[in-house]
Amino acid sequence: MRIMHIDIDYVYDKDKKQQHENIRNLIERIQQIQPNTIFLQAFADPDANGSVDQVYFKNRHIPLRENLFPLLVKQIRSKTQVQHIYAWLPLMAWEFPKSYHIPYVSHSGGGKQGYIRVSPFDQQNLKYVSEIYLDFMKSNSVDGVLYHDDITLSDYEDISAPARKMYQAWGFNSEQVSKLHNSPKQAPLAQHKTAYLDQFAEGISKILKQQQPNILTARNMYAPVVLNPISENWFSQSMRSTYQYYDYNAIMAMPYMEEADDHQQFYLDLIHQSKKYDPKLDRTIFELQAVNWKNNQKLSTQEIIETIQFLEKHGVKHIGYYPDDFVNEHPQPSRLKSAFLIDD
Repeated sequence: MRIMHIDIDYVYDKDKKQQHENIRNLIERIQQIQPNTIFLQAFADPDANGSVDQVYFKNRHIPLRENLFPLLVKQIRSKTQVQHIYAWLPLMAWEFPKSYHIPYVSHSGGGKQGYIRVSPFDQQNLKYVSEIYLDFMKSNSVDGVLYHDDITLSDYEDISAPARKMYQAWGFNSEQVSKLHNSPKQAPLAQHKTAYLDQFAEGISKILKQQQPNILTARNMYAPVVLNPISENWFSQSMRSTYQYYDYNAIMAMPYMEEADDHQQFYLDLIHQSKKYDPKLDRTIFELQAVNWKNNQKLSTQEIIETIQFLEKHGVKHIGYYPDDFVNEHPQPSRLKSAFLIDD
């Protein structure tokens, strides 16, 4: 896979003439770069908090911003050489209308709050998310789904009432949960949470496959989970579980985000750890960053190309980048096309 990871938020415009121009420019750019795979955002996040306020497809629960996703899929399929389109969607990071009175992931003191996420331990929440995906599949034909990096619970999450009830069923009482940090029981609880979240995703994947049997799934994974197995305590993500429940592991191989001192060693360490679970790297995607979000500076196209070449040299098969900025033509399309070429 050679992947362009695209935000529809940059395509959408209230001025429909401008939006039409944006679509035309995006399609032209895809034609220039010639990726074989697109990860296409299906949700709207205008406030950029990582959680979904609206979506770009018709459904019964989350407000529709505009039915733009199926339009873009049709344009990409008919006008470009792209072979596979994945819908990029969250599993938990939904912000429902206030009338729903949703129980969200609740956070104890002492840690950093992550995305706004619905509590996965509430049965009604599971039903709502299932129905969103069912509605999506009824009106959209895609080759895969990329689950957002929201399939995570920190060691301070979730302490909502439904979560506490589940922890008790697992054998952890409320007092133990509140005092788990750095205790011997922290790892067993994290493993329970990891398994629960991945089984939640598996349930959604089954809904997808009932509608479209050949659909594939990928999940975004944080690099620290790959590099340090103890990170499961902090993220409720694990390599072993990921390769069991998803077709692809899309690792956010982003050294600036992780403040890595030696970028090449950072990539080599990711490769080494990934091969423990996926020896030929057939099911591992490296997602590169095109922007350093620490200072909002764009990475040079040359640096992105050199990273792609470095990863290929060390056996990485599936490579993508995020975000694609079609407005400012970054990365540069003609140069990236040559780096995206693969031997058949």
